[in-house]
Amino acid sequence: KQWYQRRVAITAGENELFDLVFVPGGLKAAESFAASKAVGDIYTRHNNQNKLIACICATPILLNEHKINHGRQITCYPALAVRLDGNYKYSNDSVVVDGNMVTSRGPGTAFDYGLTLLELLQGKETKDEVAKAMLYTS
Repeated sequence: KQWYQRRVAITAGENELFDLVFVPGGLKAAESFAASKAVGDIYTRHNNQNKLIACICATPILLNEHKINHGRQITCYPALAVRLDGNYKYSNDSVVVDGNMVTSRGPGTAFDYGLTLLELLQGKETKDEVAKAMLYTS
């Protein structure tokens, strides 16, 4: 099996505001996002405009690296909680919503995370309809 790695310049969204900004999880991705000034700028701009910002699994480390919302409640993949440097109120909940910031622990919490984001964007009725159609039970 051969793996490929691509480097992509992040330019889309540099001057736009979206209802929600989120990135996928995974340690390598998280470390790349944490090191990216462009990603930090996008998250900071959206946070400053009270738009939804979200991270799952390892990617909450990008929030810490870019000094976004220190002091708020957060969760992430448990082994990476130490990478938050005590700058947040860590929670073991599957999904944490603190103001406009949504975080989740990992792959096993992805359905709850996605449905939470959907509810915040489109309302409980839409979330319930989608969950039912997916045969999701919490």
